[in-house]
Amino acid sequence: MRILNEGWVNTVLTTNFDHCIEEAKVLENKPHFLVSIKTPDDLVRFNAASPDPQLVYLHGSVEHYSDKNLDHEVDKLDEPIVQRLVPLLRDHPLIAVGYRGNEPSVMRDLLLEQINATNNFAQGVYWCVRESDMLQPLSPLVKELAAAIGTNFQIVRIAGFDELLQYDLWDRLRSEGAQPIRRSHAYGQTDLPSDMRAIEKAEADDLDEKMLRQRLTQYAKRLGLSAPENPDRAWLREEARVRNLLRTVGNDLRPTLAGWLLFAPSPERKTAQATVAFSARGPIHWIKRCFGDDAATGTPDEDGLISVEQDISGNLWSQLNALTDLLALVNVSFRLKEEISRTAYPYDSLALKEVVVNALVHRDYDREGPVRMEVTPSEIRVASPGGIIAEVAAQMAGRTLETVVRSGSRGIKGYRNPVITDLFYGGGQMDRSGSGLGDVWSLTLNNNGEVHFGPDANNQNFVVTIRARPEAVDEVTNTAVPAVTDTVRYTTNLLPIEEMPAKIWHTATSSTAAWRLKKEAAGLAVPPGHVHDGRFFTLYDLEKIARDLVSPFDEGEVESLTVSELLDQPNGENILLKLMNEAIFEHLRKLGLAIDYKRRRAYFPKEERGERKITYQGRVKRATRTVVKARVRRGTEDVLYYEHKAFGFTVMPFGGDWAVLLTPGYAFTRDGVGKPIGREKINILSTRRAARDFNPTVHHDVTFWASILSEDAEGVFALTFERANDLSSYAPTILLSRSQPTVAFSSTAFSESEDLDSEIEADLENLDDELSALAEEEAQSEDRDKGEEDERDQGNDD
Repeated sequence: MRILNEGWVNTVLTTNFDHCIEEAKVLENKPHFLVSIKTPDDLVRFNAASPDPQLVYLHGSVEHYSDKNLDHEVDKLDEPIVQRLVPLLRDHPLIAVGYRGNEPSVMRDLLLEQINATNNFAQGVYWCVRESDMLQPLSPLVKELAAAIGTNFQIVRIAGFDELLQYDLWDRLRSEGAQPIRRSHAYGQTDLPSDMRAIEKAEADDLDEKMLRQRLTQYAKRLGLSAPENPDRAWLREEARVRNLLRTVGNDLRPTLAGWLLFAPSPERKTAQATVAFSARGPIHWIKRCFGDDAATGTPDEDGLISVEQDISGNLWSQLNALTDLLALVNVSFRLKEEISRTAYPYDSLALKEVVVNALVHRDYDREGPVRMEVTPSEIRVASPGGIIAEVAAQMAGRTLETVVRSGSRGIKGYRNPVITDLFYGGGQMDRSGSGLGDVWSLTLNNNGEVHFGPDANNQNFVVTIRARPEAVDEVTNTAVPAVTDTVRYTTNLLPIEEMPAKIWHTATSSTAAWRLKKEAAGLAVPPGHVHDGRFFTLYDLEKIARDLVSPFDEGEVESLTVSELLDQPNGENILLKLMNEAIFEHLRKLGLAIDYKRRRAYFPKEERGERKITYQGRVKRATRTVVKARVRRGTEDVLYYEHKAFGFTVMPFGGDWAVLLTPGYAFTRDGVGKPIGREKINILSTRRAARDFNPTVHHDVTFWASILSEDAEGVFALTFERANDLSSYAPTILLSRSQPTVAFSSTAFSESEDLDSEIEADLENLDDELSALAEEEAQSEDRDKGEEDERDQGNDD
């Protein structure tokens, strides 16, 4: 999407029906506007030299019931589509990625039959083929095209789709200083977002050139784009046009609404609604403390309260600064007396920033009326014109936005003003990860405050109400006692990695996978590892292995990297994670655990007598727990399935540190060893079972698995290796701590509890019924299959 936004690729033709590109556009907020052409009626929007990126669905659209996926449907391409695309193919190179070229509709109607009209595809056809597929034959239609246009057809060898776009195009074009491209002479779309529309009777010269220079160079730096050290006016104009701050109208270059609101010295001259009405109301002593003695000169109202009002205008950057300054006056620190006294604030400052940015960036600037910010000693209320846009409402599945955000979802995104949003992101004033309101909620919650947000009853305004911490601050000492007398201590489910491998060794290989390399080596010394892009990576000392043992490796070709050096490499983190996972897998095998490699989940298998119990060192004393339970058919002794205590693991970075995240859970097997019940359904059922375990149970589970993994060692322990591993002397030292990090704080946020016992019990009974039914079904299916096999064997004997 970033490549489309820079204009380096302007049109995408797809034979698929998915919405991946459109969804990525929302996630990235790039490009600001995408012309989607899905039906014949949409062809009027297509332009061979469009100023905005275009996405053309060659085989129609599922949502419009025009999708073509049957053989007879993809034999021909609609003539109107072909006619509109021919000028594009004549004047631009065609790059084919991830397409085999089997459909006659594309290969014949759009390409082979247009050879003359496109001057033999004079701009070139570049057919991308993955390295692993280079030995595979091209489709007959692709061969026919290659033969027909000769050297204008080129095979391009690529590592993969992602690698082509990220490394070969995006990274390379940026490193070479490629300039963005935005065509200005083409027909403009009429359904542009409002902040991309040109302002009438305004000129490019009306914008603050100094501020443009500062913000656009800052934008380029943050996004890793090329920008001159001392930008001249021509560069500023072109960059502003590319970023949709200026737009060509006829022969004139005019500011868009975004450009006007962000860079006009006094945007209220043409957009009077683009202001903020700030008001504060409270007792005289509070007004004086926040705004000074001079602010408390008004007449108190009937409640004895004083009001302070201010209209905030100017460009959006200045409005943000002014509101931030005003809220800083309200958000006065005090000393909070806890286990360890600390400085506290009524509101989290980052939460306040997010609320202000949300109001300025996402309001509807086509609506009359200002943003209204009302402040009292106990809360801040912000109402911005414009409710929830349709794009966001469609993702909420009938729930309120607050409900969705409180549930932990960060995936709901949509932009009323994509250009303003993009510039605020590029300037560092906001994040575009869909986390704004989620951060407001979590930050306020962690500050022992309260926040509510959502549209008003008519979806005309979006309202955020954020309430201050509940403590009563002593006016003389400026101290407060926590409103919550209980201190809550939380333990993470993390095992810190105290020592990572010192080096990662690698060497060239022609094998495409580590298991294949080991197989081809035919008994030679090959340690566990991972193959990526023609290199074999391992945590084992490959240099010593090549020197001391008979191996397929040449000592002179072996190289090494530190962890930080590997992480700087393309796909380096994924390589490191695969190697660390393999080291943990070997440790688990050595402990006798059964492993689900795909899900990175481990559990104890049953013993001969069925159920299994393990004694371990608990937090206080040695304890015993049942780790495998036999679930029997009601009223009988027949075992239907086995329930195993299990855990999943994930190796994760935390800043410069690393840890293993343990997720306690369950596994369900038919035989108590490794035959899972219903692979398609079991992951959902396992998650449902684990979801009924609450804090104390989960804490005990984490303690149990930490004890098992450390083999009851105190403090730090090392990952171990199987006795059958002849290369263990070349293995790395990886040290983990069984002590889980903890944090303590006072908060009312988690004190609310409900009596869920009956609900939990009912859900567990339902779950047991589902598992029993699933086990019965599989057992009956196996019996039928065995009976049919016996009948076939009997028939063969006869």
